[in-house]
Amino acid sequence: MITFKAVKTARKNSPFPLGELIDELIGPQLRDGDVLVLSSKFIAISEGRIVSLDTVRPGERALQLSREYDIPAELCELIIQESDQILGGVKGFLLTLRWGLFTPNAGIDKSNIEHGRVVLYPADPLMSALGIIEDVMSRRRVRIGVVVSDSRLMPTRIGTTGVALAAAGFQAIRDRRGNADLFGNPLKVTQQALGDDLCSGAQLLMGEADEATPIVVVSGLEPSLFGDYRYAMKDFSVPMDQDVYTQSLSRR
Repeated sequence: MITFKAVKTARKNSPFPLGELIDELIGPQLRDGDVLVLSSKFIAISEGRIVSLDTVRPGERALQLSREYDIPAELCELIIQESDQILGGVKGFLLTLRWGLFTPNAGIDKSNIEHGRVVLYPADPLMSALGIIEDVMSRRRVRIGVVVSDSRLMPTRIGTTGVALAAAGFQAIRDRRGNADLFGNPLKVTQQALGDDLCSGAQLLMGEADEATPIVVVSGLEPSLFGDYRYAMKDFSVPMDQDVYTQSLSRR
């Protein structure tokens, strides 16, 4: 049986030692085969990825985007700096590509931080995940998996769901191609996004407002899923020229 356990913390708004906090909160309870799902924002705050908007000096392109999409020019400048590509937008949001993932406003978040400050993505989500695994191993001699989670709007769907920005220590993408379905038909394209699935399950406990639950412990996954697996954000992404949605819309 797979279980999800919420881990609450005090509010954080400045850098802090994440490994030490994890050990303090749940270190003695961790077991081999557990997976920690951690909020990307919580990791980013621990790493000091916080920016005061009044320190940002917008350039000409940021000023233009600000006028066009009704977004503060300082935020537009950060979006330009943090995104790989800006695809367009609507009032209040720019649609960007970040490490191969469609990401509103380059993942920059204004919620759960003081007014006038924003939180960026972790600089390298995979390295953050690997650092947590190494820290837990050194402190507790326990082999775990880690998923760095974000909440995301999905095309044509109302509300947010969880999505993995990085994962390590377990098989976060399970290739089912070649397996048979209930009627013996071979699966040709199916790959199971276990990292995203765990993030969506954890999102039930993490919430989106004042839940103060940035960590969820998942227990009960199959032992065969664990090993030296590593997934950066780009590893979860389909190239745009193979994506059924973007290719179908671009050809209309």
